[in-house]
Amino acid sequence: MDILTEFLRVFLLTLLGLSGIVGFLAVISPNAFSVVCSYGGRRLYLGGATRVHRWIDIDQSVMDNARLFGVFIIASEGLIWFIATHGPEFYSKSFLLVSFCVAMLAGIVALGHVLRQKREIESRLAEAHSDALTGVANRRSFDLELSRRLAQRQRQGIPLCLMIIDIDKFKSFNDNFGHLQGDAILKEVAGILVAAARHMDIVARLGGDEFAVLLPGSSLDEASLAAERFRTAINDSQLHTDLGGQSPTISSGVAEALSDDDVTSLIKRADSALYAAKEAGRNCCFRHGGPVLAAPGLTAHEATAVCPVGSLTHQAP
Repeated sequence: MDILTEFLRVFLLTLLGLSGIVGFLAVISPNAFSVVCSYGGRRLYLGGATRVHRWIDIDQSVMDNARLFGVFIIASEGLIWFIATHGPEFYSKSFLLVSFCVAMLAGIVALGHVLRQKREIESRLAEAHSDALTGVANRRSFDLELSRRLAQRQRQGIPLCLMIIDIDKFKSFNDNFGHLQGDAILKEVAGILVAAARHMDIVARLGGDEFAVLLPGSSLDEASLAAERFRTAINDSQLHTDLGGQSPTISSGVAEALSDDDVTSLIKRADSALYAAKEAGRNCCFRHGGPVLAAPGLTAHEATAVCPVGSLTHQAP
């Protein structure tokens, strides 16, 4: 029992000492304190590169509250030391009750502050992930998710397809109906794409009138069917009612991730298929071949069109 008591005494003194050091660090240098707090956010990547990804400036949030946190820790430890050193051997029930109530009140105040900070960070995270106009994922979120999904494909062999979508002749809508109507079209198209996508698909706006859809777990054939589903949904929408009878259409390019693909090469292949679709007359989808032949007589790196009639007869350059 004496050994256990001695161990607990040393353990508690060590814990209090470490807590005191953290509290003093937070008060003296919030910047250094934020570095210590963010150390757990580091991620190791293949090749030995170490990077820290933050969607928002969490360091700033930590620094803004560091001194308050430090003062609370130091005050708590000072109170514990004072009571342990100068307090009586035995305490009355009233003293213990008051001490308990004060501790509970301090805990509730601290919990409320933490929850408020949590809500603020979550709100800022959502804003950082989302495109301000359309509400879908933004380019930054898309880049990170594409990298993550590609790494998953390399490790586990889970199929992944990328679709890049462009609204046909979008500039003419801006010129004819104004930029406010153009923004409305972008929001409507984004909503239709989200509604037509699966729950696991990620719809993102890359910029301007260009969107992208990540289709994890989809083969090239399945992604081609999805591309036609998106095209049909846009084509059959009621967007033309406010546009003088003109109806927006989309062109898209689809590519399946290969074993040697990185982010740049996969986007490049999907882009080349998109350009082929636009050169073929728009309002259709071209696909860039994956590990399975796109169609009889075509090599794995040739693209074929998925036209409105479902034919696979057009080869991309």
